[in-house]
Amino acid sequence: MGVTDTRPLIAVTTSEVRTANAVSPTPHGERPQEEMALGLTYLRALEAAGALPVVVPPLSVEFTEPLLDRFDGLCMSGGPDLDPRAYGERRHARTGPVETALDAFELALARAADARGMPILAICRGMQVLNVARGGSLHQHLPDVVGEDVNHRQSEVGARLTHWVSLDPDTRLAATLGRRRIKVNSFHHQGVARLGRDLAVAGRSSDGTIEGIEATDRDFVVGVQWHAESLVARSEQAALFTAFVDEARGADAARLRAA
Repeated sequence: MGVTDTRPLIAVTTSEVRTANAVSPTPHGERPQEEMALGLTYLRALEAAGALPVVVPPLSVEFTEPLLDRFDGLCMSGGPDLDPRAYGERRHARTGPVETALDAFELALARAADARGMPILAICRGMQVLNVARGGSLHQHLPDVVGEDVNHRQSEVGARLTHWVSLDPDTRLAATLGRRRIKVNSFHHQGVARLGRDLAVAGRSSDGTIEGIEATDRDFVVGVQWHAESLVARSEQAALFTAFVDEARGADAARLRAA
């Protein structure tokens, strides 16, 4: 058997879609056009944890089910603000540019993966998508709610830790990280407000911002607000990806038995 034979296939959502006028073409390359973008850190973190990650483009919603038939787990990445219409609210003045088609696809993908019991790891925007997919809502601009004592939008690089998160010791997230308190990076101005169906808070920052969530009704549906993929040089952060990939490997084995 080759190395790929035991590696589960992980779908990784696109971080953002860039319009042609926001793209700088390389010399002698194609003319600027709409492109999808995703940091390689997600893919490298999953590869190091033992998975084969595949970036999935924002397709038509009708393709979510046949797409997921090929995969063993779903990693939902960071990216732009969600359109508040997705959770029944009007746009806040500080809500950034939104990509409605990307929102619709990712919400459908999250719901479909969730319904079929697929392991899900959701990061930053991905955690927010997961919460909305289960019927929750978001704070569109966190400083309005929690103030600015904690800097949730750091200017330092992703490998730099900037604030603390306290973890509920009775959660999967705390058990996976092996910590009750962990220092993280932070690149967001929105956050979870009303929790979605059967989701529990797994961690909070000192200002009350929800930094981790997980499902209470099934195995491995975990979301973190920080960018763990940029911190996998730290063993506790790498453990999050290892645990996710291990769950996906189990799903892969079950899928093969059913085939």
